[in-house]
Parts: sequence; structure tokens; C-alpha cells
Amino acid sequence: MDTEHIFLLIMGLVGGIAATWLFEQILKTNKKFRKKYYEHPKFFWGYRIHHSTYGLVFIALNVALFFMDKKPNDLIYTAIGMGIIIMHTLSEGKFIFIEKQKN
Repeated sequence: MDTEHIFLLIMGLVGGIAATWLFEQILKTNKKFRKKYYEHPKFFWGYRIHHSTYGLVFIALNVALFFMDKKPNDLIYTAIGMGIIIMHTLSEGKFIFIEKQKN
């Protein structure tokens, strides 16, 4: 792996972490978003979808592009997805994607 690929991986990881941190800060400081997403989150069949799931979507996108013989700057989407998952895990205090809501 050359230095350009390493740089892209690091930038993707940092970008995913930064984007997730920014999203969480906006949710914590904006009353409208906090009420919508923290106090009354949307549920799918009784399950709450956490935003770390977007990290899985980025990783799946990279895998799909790989199998279609597209070269999306190698692993940039995987690095972004990993950054999202890492930051969400740190902020939640647990590794979680989907959670069954309590009644």
C-alpha cells in the first residue's frame, strides 16, 4: 500500500469521525432536532435504527463497488464507515446499530 492510499484511508476515517461528531453536536444543541431524534425517534417495527448503521451502509457500498469492478479510491468508503461506527460507539458507550425499544 503506497502513501496515497494510506492518506486516503486516514482522511476517510477522520472524515467519518468528524462528520459523526458534528451530527451528534447538532443533535445535542438544537432543540428541534433533539426533540425529533432523541426524545421521539422514528421506530421501525419497534426497533430504533442508530446512525452507526450508516457506517455499515458505507462499508456495503464499498464492497458492492469492489465486486462491480469499480475502483472508488480503494477503501475510502470503508474508512468513512469505520469512522462513523467508531465515533458512535465512543459517544454511546456501546457498540450498537439497531436496538429494540422498550415500551
